[in-house]
Amino acid sequence: MRTLLLVPTAMERRQIEQSIDGLPDQWSIETIGFGVIAAAIRTTELIQKRHPERIIVIGIAGLFPVDDPQHQVGTATWFDEVTIDGIGIGQGDDYQSAFELGWQWLDGDSRDGTTLRVMPGPDAHSDSQAAPRQLLTVCAASANPAEAALRKSRFPNSLGEDMESFSVALAANRAGIPIQILRGFSNPVGRRDKQEWQIENALTSVATQLRQVT
Repeated sequence: MRTLLLVPTAMERRQIEQSIDGLPDQWSIETIGFGVIAAAIRTTELIQKRHPERIIVIGIAGLFPVDDPQHQVGTATWFDEVTIDGIGIGQGDDYQSAFELGWQWLDGDSRDGTTLRVMPGPDAHSDSQAAPRQLLTVCAASANPAEAALRKSRFPNSLGEDMESFSVALAANRAGIPIQILRGFSNPVGRRDKQEWQIENALTSVATQLRQVT
C-alpha cells in the first residue's frame, strides 16, 4: 500500500527516521511544515503529487492531564478523532466556535460539526463503548497551564494538543484517502520550559508504534 508519512518538522523527521531503521517498500516520508496553514497546503500538494493510498500523521504533541498510566510524557498513541480550536470569534472565556455560531468548516465534512474521525491504530479499543482518543489541533499552542485548563474544559475528551493534524485529516478526507494519526507526547500541555520536555523519548515511541503497521 502506498503510504505517506507526514511529519511537521525536519527535526521530528530526522529522529523518527533514525529510530525506525528504514521504511518499507511503497512508504515515503515528507515534512509538511509547522502549523495549520502550512500543513493544509503542503498535504494537498503531496496528495496531488504522490497519490497515496494511506496517510499517517506523525510527530510530537502535548499531553493533557489524564488519569491513565498508559498515556504519559515520552509515550505515543494512535488517535481515533481530531477536532480544532480557534476557528470562530473571541478569545478566552468569550470564545465561540464556528459550530456554536451555526457554521461548519465545509459542508458535510463532519458528522457532528466539530470532529473528524480517522482510522484507528493497531491498538484500537476492543470495547466499542470506550471513549475515542481525541486530538485537539490548535492555531497557537497553550502558553501556560491556565490556557491548557480552559481548552480542556471546552474539549473534555481531548487527550493531546497539536498544531497540524486536523488540517491533514480534512485534506485527506476531501481526497477520499484513509488517514491515521500517531503522536508522541513530548510535554504536558501548557508547559513551555523545554528542559522538562521529552522530545527524543516521544519520537522514539512513535517509531516503535510505527513498526506495528509496517
